Amino acid sequence: MEDNKSIEKRLDYVESIFEKYGAKALDINEKNRDKFGDRRAFLYDGNYYRTGTMEFEDQDEPYIVISCIDNEKFANVGVMEDIDAFSSKLSDEDIEKQVRYAFGIEPYPEEYGAE
Repeated sequence: MEDNKSIEKRLDYVESIFEKYGAKALDINEKNRDKFGDRRAFLYDGNYYRTGTMEFEDQDEPYIVISCIDNEKFANVGVMEDIDAFSSKLSDEDIEKQVRYAFGIEPYPEEYGAE
């Protein structure tokens, strides 16, 4: 299992890709961010995004999750829906693809998630 430091680096990388495509980091939901350990939110094309991690029982590695909501009121209290989850061990190039899919910059491939 990856240590917290390397997972945090991967999450920082995801956020840098958010910014590369024009997402703006927001100072919202600070109280709940501290309370629940959520990362900061980003605004891109009218939607609010956040990254985090999720662990699955049958996997020995955490997954990176991209969450999203289009409602400012919910974003302000940290409520978002998970829209994509992928291995934290993906290459930088593949992580960037995941962000492009989540942002709607590039459509998901037809075979996506067909495993």
